[in-house]
Amino acid sequence: MKFTLQWLKEHIDTDLAANIIGEKLTMAGLELDGLTDLGAGLELVQVGELISVEQHPNADRLTCCKVMVGEEELSIVCGAKNHKTGDKVAVARVGANLPNGLKIKKGKIRNELSEGMLCSLAELGMADSADGIIILPDSAESGAAVAEILGRSGSLFELDLTPNRGDCLGVRGIARELGVLTNKPLKPLAAKVQVSNDSQASIEIKDIQGCPRYGGRIIRGVTIAPSPGWLRDRLESVGLRSINNVVDVTNFILLDLNHPLHAFDLAKISLPLQVRQANAGEVLTTLDEVKRQLSTEMTVIADQTRPLALAGIMGGEDSGVTEVTRDIFLEAAYFNPIRTAHTGRKLAIQSDSRHRFERGVDPMGLELALDRATELILELAGGSAGPNNIVDTGVWQPNAPIPFRPERINQLGGIKLPIAEMETMLLGIGCKKTPAGEFQPPSHRHDLVIEEDLLEEVVRLYGYDRVPSSLPRIEVDVPESNPGVSTARKVRKILTGIGYYETINYAFVSQALQDQFDPGAKTTALLNPISEDQAVMRSTLICGLMESARRNLSQGNLILKLFEVGRVFCSGDNDVLVEEDRVGALLSGNKTNKNWYSKDRQVDFFDIKGDLTALISGLIDKKLLFEPGGPEFLHPGRKALVYTGRERELIGWVGELHPAISETLDPAQPIFIFEIASKHLHTQTDKQSSKKAHETISRYPSVERDFAFLLADTVPAGQFLTAIKGVDSQLIKDVTLFDLYTGQHMQPGEKSLALKVTMQADDRTLTETESQKLSEQIINLAKEKFNATQR
Repeated sequence: MKFTLQWLKEHIDTDLAANIIGEKLTMAGLELDGLTDLGAGLELVQVGELISVEQHPNADRLTCCKVMVGEEELSIVCGAKNHKTGDKVAVARVGANLPNGLKIKKGKIRNELSEGMLCSLAELGMADSADGIIILPDSAESGAAVAEILGRSGSLFELDLTPNRGDCLGVRGIARELGVLTNKPLKPLAAKVQVSNDSQASIEIKDIQGCPRYGGRIIRGVTIAPSPGWLRDRLESVGLRSINNVVDVTNFILLDLNHPLHAFDLAKISLPLQVRQANAGEVLTTLDEVKRQLSTEMTVIADQTRPLALAGIMGGEDSGVTEVTRDIFLEAAYFNPIRTAHTGRKLAIQSDSRHRFERGVDPMGLELALDRATELILELAGGSAGPNNIVDTGVWQPNAPIPFRPERINQLGGIKLPIAEMETMLLGIGCKKTPAGEFQPPSHRHDLVIEEDLLEEVVRLYGYDRVPSSLPRIEVDVPESNPGVSTARKVRKILTGIGYYETINYAFVSQALQDQFDPGAKTTALLNPISEDQAVMRSTLICGLMESARRNLSQGNLILKLFEVGRVFCSGDNDVLVEEDRVGALLSGNKTNKNWYSKDRQVDFFDIKGDLTALISGLIDKKLLFEPGGPEFLHPGRKALVYTGRERELIGWVGELHPAISETLDPAQPIFIFEIASKHLHTQTDKQSSKKAHETISRYPSVERDFAFLLADTVPAGQFLTAIKGVDSQLIKDVTLFDLYTGQHMQPGEKSLALKVTMQADDRTLTETESQKLSEQIINLAKEKFNATQR
């Protein structure tokens, strides 16, 4: 929000310096983002009167001018063509450092003395370009400061406002704040409008949720012309371009009273005006000359034939005011903030109107805004005004009165403030005290809803810097260990230790990506997404990991070892949203970078399975079991469900991405991924996990026996090995698969597994009889349970 000190003083009497005002506003929560001297660089620019203009003797495009600046006559060479004897001009004296960076020096131009410069708006930093020098009004006094003439004196404030303080997006709202802070009253503001025609502004509100209040007035016989200097300078000083007197008045009211207005050319519309929802597929060309396709959730201003404007955002090109306009329909309204924000975001339109409406303007300020704008239009453009027509649907209701407990404010705020002083502050911002002792928030403060809001207002206006500092007296208990935080820390340590890089992705993904990697999940859609790519809450980490892989591969990073520790969002019982922490990882590319001492090979299923095993064994002391299964987006023959413990608790899955998906990558290469639920990884506390389990190493020799079995290829090798180990878990120390064979000399649907079984006792050397007995038990188990035969 930009405004000048001069503008502020039109609403409040204050003799405070600009920097003091900025400090007071900042301490009250209205942060000063910049304070600029509007006259910087114009100190040596004065009004001069041309007493002669002659052709330069040595240049066709230059003139030699004699200029009186006060009592001093100067010779200046000028390249412009729009000046003549008797004109009042802006003269930059020798030594001036102009806003555009130009430093004025005395010198000769084509052998003619030049003691300054006749300036254009561009040299003074008031325009990007200019066709000629500035010609000042005849009333400008020779020698006077040009900064005063052009309204460039004083200070320019720029405030960085929080979204809840939309009431301070107008100069009068800022003056109200300063008045409370300095105990100064606002200057009265009342517009006097003489209603001199009976033209009624016919209005129909059909979208009562999108527009609770709408007002309008017809003004006939206006003359569209350039704005007077004071209005043009006022707008340009805060960065707005002057257009014409009527449009400039609406922009002035927007900045002055924080109420956007819009003027329609009455000859281009057909009354009554309707405030309605847009029809599907309707098209409106807005003032920025862009054709925009509308949808039914948008609110428009329309006549009987077509939409005229986007409610609260921007007017239409073919109904705006032009130089031939004679009658206007002047609009003021209160539009739904959420609807305005949604429409603006969907159509990617930023405007000063949208900025204010989506933060909430004063619903009860329509009449004052219309009257003040009408008063200025009649003064600057002439014409006759019809009566106001304010339509109130009753949808908008003021906030309920808020309980006021001064002792609680002092207690929670850490201050000691008299009740009368608190009440003065609240009355100063526009609140009204009810007979019950509560305070009714003003219509311009949508952010005052609960008792704590009043507390914040009192402390804010009292001054955060005046609140005494004190250390709270609290009893500190030893915090309980959070297993989730501890597990996440350990996961990061283990995975980074084996070469993985952590990636952090958004919790919001596109619906298409979600459907690709978890099509059966019931997703939770965002009401107001930033974009279509972040429209739903993820139910798996794989969406983000795959997007990270896609970006890295496109940049030539072909060796990928990525992981994420994050939260997913699933639908639980009765469609209640359930949050769950998970660990996901992605592996792709060569096992190592190119080198001279080893051959390249691509990673495979067993690499990521090994990394997963290393991760889980580093966290919990439970045996892992891998069984065929997993999501549909994985390779049907290279995926597994992951279980832990004897209770066979499912904790996640691991596998290779389906070729149909991996082939869409650029470049295409196999992708291996896993996802594990974190809750299964922190079953032990830090104290328990610090007690490492250990086994006594037998002093007696082991016996190794090799077996080869023929069995159905549908039998999982892991299940077969586990069963062999279970023959005698005390004596069979290890079972290792060292060969898998299918093909020649094998029956269809049959495979051969070769195992090495290690047998060892802790208290003796096994005899040949004992080892032979175990071997027979292994062969019998294989035959009885799996119909396997020994080769």
